[in-house]
Amino acid sequence: WDTGWQPSYRVPKGWQPRYFHYETKYELLETADGPVFSTYADGTASWISQALFARIDPDTPLCLNWSWSADVLPTLTEPENSLAGDDFAIRLYVFGELESGRNFGFNYVWANDHPRGSVWTSPWSPNRVMSLQQGPNPSGQMRQESRNLIADILHATGERPVRLNSIAIMSDAEGSGSIARARITPVTLGECKPLIF
Repeated sequence: WDTGWQPSYRVPKGWQPRYFHYETKYELLETADGPVFSTYADGTASWISQALFARIDPDTPLCLNWSWSADVLPTLTEPENSLAGDDFAIRLYVFGELESGRNFGFNYVWANDHPRGSVWTSPWSPNRVMSLQQGPNPSGQMRQESRNLIADILHATGERPVRLNSIAIMSDAEGSGSIARARITPVTLGECKPLIF
């Protein structure tokens, strides 16, 4: 990745961009329902991240709450768990520290093929990946998510998290050379919310 890269879009306040393969564009929009990030990848992969540095009590439930929509899915010709197929309209990364002192990386994705609840290892790193939504979203309606972070990280790594260092959002389509579009709200930490399907 290119440390000298400067994005062409206005980076939202409190967020940092990181370049992997050309430029995915991010725009923070003010809507009637509140702020929403709009994302656009055209054969590209870069993210924006936000530092949190939050201590976690592993004995107290803590949920990540957000809403999102995959408006255009990348066109894949390879499996999603392969290097060439590791493209997602929208993903949410979570980085932190486990009880053992090891660091973890975990990402929630809106998948093309993997059903909700599927977990696999990223083809690029030891990070674990979990599918929360699958396939097109023709209605365009935002889907609500409320994930018990401690339970998800325990399921994926065998350990509970004790610290949350940062989150990142990314739309990427560099492996397939296709287009991906999505929307996602800012993520909040707090109590778990009931989901409406």
